[in-house]
Amino acid sequence: MATTTMKRITYISNFSRPLSLDDLDAISEVSIRNNKRDGLTGALFCFRNIFYQILEGDEEAVDRCFARIEKDDRHSKVFILEVESDIERRKYAEWEMKPVILDESSDPLMRPIRHLLATLAHTHRTLEKYTPQRVLREIQGGGAPEDIPSSYQNRCVMFVDLFRSTSIFESWSVEAATMVLHRFYDTALKAIQTHGGVVSKLTGDGIMAYWTQELVSSALGAAREMLWEFKELRDRSPEADNPLRLLHAGVGISTGRVLEGNIGSSVFMDYTVLGDTVNSAARLEGITRKAGKSLIFESGTLEALRRNPGSGWRVRKVGSYRAAGKESPVDIFTLDDPSVAITMDHTELQEAIRALAGKLG
Repeated sequence: MATTTMKRITYISNFSRPLSLDDLDAISEVSIRNNKRDGLTGALFCFRNIFYQILEGDEEAVDRCFARIEKDDRHSKVFILEVESDIERRKYAEWEMKPVILDESSDPLMRPIRHLLATLAHTHRTLEKYTPQRVLREIQGGGAPEDIPSSYQNRCVMFVDLFRSTSIFESWSVEAATMVLHRFYDTALKAIQTHGGVVSKLTGDGIMAYWTQELVSSALGAAREMLWEFKELRDRSPEADNPLRLLHAGVGISTGRVLEGNIGSSVFMDYTVLGDTVNSAARLEGITRKAGKSLIFESGTLEALRRNPGSGWRVRKVGSYRAAGKESPVDIFTLDDPSVAITMDHTELQEAIRALAGKLG
């Protein structure tokens, strides 16, 4: 007689909209009926705007049920806490999945449970902000990020850097410097994520991100969007003492082979990309100041762009550049677009930053 594989999933999610007691009763009725039909057992707790649920039963039935939950518009930010495969027995065989509404309970035992769920939700929302996206996806899917294998991949790598950040940090007040840094990050990160990029790390005054090679046009779209937004921020801040009028940044993009995966030790691990392509992107960002263009990319990016036609980008050659440690110079390019123009050279920018320091007090 064939035996079925048992599985248990524990997850937490937020209500995507306020749910009344009638809504929760309706969820309870449908949940009990469907889970009885599918042979699923488990527990469902509701507290404030949080769902905490344990599902167990036949593996295929659990997976089908969880797929429905992920598509249910009443749930948002679904985060898997644990996946247990090949379980031998149920822990909640007598539970009918009737929701336990902790907000309504006066049982003293429920007080620490409410506190536990609130703390758990806060911890995982914080984790979403500080964890690399590839690692976060693995955790949210119930996997083990330390088991992600390293591999060689073709990636489009971007470095973004805030111009003259050292001068800003040395001369401006904490409030002014932090405000500019936050607007820089908020603008650049939104553009990267909107265009499908993976944020690898923040570098103190910059960002490292990457795309698959096929999405090189999306990387250029992210660069153009953030540079236009930086210009808009400057144009909307004409006051002489407004720090945002001095927000300028450079973008370097390189496309090619990288080593992608977990790097580190048992003490600390970092999921990242490494290799000459990464180094080239950083160097290209560095020469935006000399090239007079806030976006610079190399021939590998241009070739990848030509292999994926339909983007409509107009490209202009800037010149040639000999990178440190390289025997031959490489051609460098930019977009034929007003967004990439550098309107203030670095000497002028540094003088303006120092002059503003006196006005900021």
